[in-house]
Amino acid sequence: MNIETFIVQLNGPLTTNKIEAFKKAVTERGGTIEIVANKGAFVISIDHIFSDELGAMPIVKLIGGVGIRKRSVSHIKKRTEA
Repeated sequence: MNIETFIVQLNGPLTTNKIEAFKKAVTERGGTIEIVANKGAFVISIDHIFSDELGAMPIVKLIGGVGIRKRSVSHIKKRTEA
């Protein structure tokens, strides 16, 4: 199982039925919806083997991988005097 993050755009116009069908499809495959943006965009985490299956759904316009780059954090050092 290799969980990946994807951005998904649904075909418009959005309806409650489309959103519920998509939500059900994601959760039935063990995925989670991380972010719901406006105009039918979702950020989901799901096993990568299901990405093609979700992309083939008629309500899905676009599905693509999301890469989250790591940022280095500089260490904060504070001198203390006794």
